[in-house]
Amino acid sequence: MIPFWLIKSILLSPFLWRNKKRLIRPARIVWNPKLLPETVKVRGQNIFYVKKGEGKPLILIHGYGAGIWVWERQIEELSRFYRVFALDLIGHGFSDRPRIEYTPETYITFFRGFMRELGIENATLIGNSMGGGLAWAMAISYPKMVDRLILINSISPEVLYELRGDSLGVLKNFKDIPFISYLFIAIRNRDTIKKVLMDCVSNEKLITKDVLERQYEISMLKGSTWVLYSTFKNAKLALDFKKDIQFIPHKTLLIWGDQDKILPVSVGERLHKIIPQSRFYLVPKTGHIPMWERPEEVNSVILDFLKES
Repeated sequence: MIPFWLIKSILLSPFLWRNKKRLIRPARIVWNPKLLPETVKVRGQNIFYVKKGEGKPLILIHGYGAGIWVWERQIEELSRFYRVFALDLIGHGFSDRPRIEYTPETYITFFRGFMRELGIENATLIGNSMGGGLAWAMAISYPKMVDRLILINSISPEVLYELRGDSLGVLKNFKDIPFISYLFIAIRNRDTIKKVLMDCVSNEKLITKDVLERQYEISMLKGSTWVLYSTFKNAKLALDFKKDIQFIPHKTLLIWGDQDKILPVSVGERLHKIIPQSRFYLVPKTGHIPMWERPEEVNSVILDFLKES
């Protein structure tokens, strides 16, 4: 059944339609002016990132459709002890959006290229949602490039069967009807983006006008519809990693919001059982991005894990 909010968005889309914006990268990070935005060329495409701190490298990897901003409450704290990198994945945030197929292999290739171009031989990967999937896929594909894994409400190889919620759950229901799933993404407006953001948190009051606008602006950049559509269409290829995830040798911390509307706690519990050297931490009263909802608690858990010998 199609929810009312989606029907409303479809009916209003001709009146709310706006031309997609050309990508113009910001000269500063609005939510943290101390950070200096940088870009690096990977396979001819510009990857947008920030870095801060000294020491062993940590790389923060955002999820589907998101960007660096979801880590705004980690970068400062973690950079007190580590060299922290946060990037916009290919096709996301302020990185380039080439018209290519966005398969798991595409994300792995560009992420590996990002590390190599910056001279990062080995790093701890901290990924949220799809970013968690990219992190464990790197651990499987290039284990020597990964030190430890921290997976926050991460997808599993069976992501298309596990998605819930009124936003991405609806998209999953139409995954086999290309026109409908493409239309669902193409009609994005402030209301539908707000709905997605509210699905990501337990406390909906956290989705302020400023938070909505930062996500809206990157979602309206030219090329975003194709990126999101192609990524979702190719998500079934994550199943290719299913047999290998049980052999991940790295120490792994799984962090999960206990009120996740998109990937329920049962997904994290299954990953914990499958990944050999893993431990599981449940964050109360949080949703799909617990590091953003309860940063003090999550940052403390992360640092405790990383400081263990």
